[in-house]
Amino acid sequence: MSLPRRAPWLIFAVAGGVFLFVALVFSFRQAEVKTSVSSSPVANPTAEGQRDVSQAASSPLPAVEAIPKVDTLAEPPAQKPPVIPPDQKALQAHKMMVADLEARLRATTKAYYAGAFRQLRLPQDLQERVIDILTRQQKEWEQQAFENATSGRAPTIPSPAEARAQQAQQNQELRSLLGDSGFAQFDQYRATIPDRMMIDAMNQQGANLSDNQSQQLLQVLTDARRQITGQTSTAQNLDSMSPDQTVTMLQQQQVLLQQVVGDRVRNILTAEQVRTLQTVFSQQGIGPKAK
Repeated sequence: MSLPRRAPWLIFAVAGGVFLFVALVFSFRQAEVKTSVSSSPVANPTAEGQRDVSQAASSPLPAVEAIPKVDTLAEPPAQKPPVIPPDQKALQAHKMMVADLEARLRATTKAYYAGAFRQLRLPQDLQERVIDILTRQQKEWEQQAFENATSGRAPTIPSPAEARAQQAQQNQELRSLLGDSGFAQFDQYRATIPDRMMIDAMNQQGANLSDNQSQQLLQVLTDARRQITGQTSTAQNLDSMSPDQTVTMLQQQQVLLQQVVGDRVRNILTAEQVRTLQTVFSQQGIGPKAK
């Protein structure tokens, strides 16, 4: 930690004060010794006193016992700063922020799944129930993150097994709501959501994809993603991987996806649209940064 500009002067002042204090103590001890010597019989300038002094000087000195070594006390371990629970004002602000995030999360989810809702011809109340199921886990994660932050606990990341268990529970709820046939259509549509998000990001950055281009690009992205993830990962080896190994595998998948898609869209997109696609890949951390 860097010291402020006045810190050196403060150090000199403190050091000077300590030196002055030691000097005063030393002077006081000298004066105390002189007083005790002048008042003792040895200081009396008589022959008897001088003889006692000479005898004392000629007598051997007693052995000085070794001073036992005192172990220095170890410094106490550094204590973590106390966790201050949020006050009522902070809790109210967090509550408002969560409500805003939840509203935006529901609106975004509804927009991305609008095509699935149209295919399944779901009424409004069933759409809202599907959105409840899809957004529940993310809301629970947000609440858990807030509780960890306010209690000083480290954030926790679900293991692959836990993530699959959560996904299986979500699938069961959706199947119960939509039926087997409806769930199969919905699940097929859900697998395309990451690719639909990429197409949406491209248009937001000025790609201006036509409907035909969007459909072809979506098919390319979906097929390439399914092919790559099916070849390079299985549920079994994910369980045996460490978090770092899992991240490395996902990064390799993403780089490979960018290469495969880049080769397949040359006849679908213009050169400028291809550069926009590469930029979106880069922004999402899927591959090397676009130049």
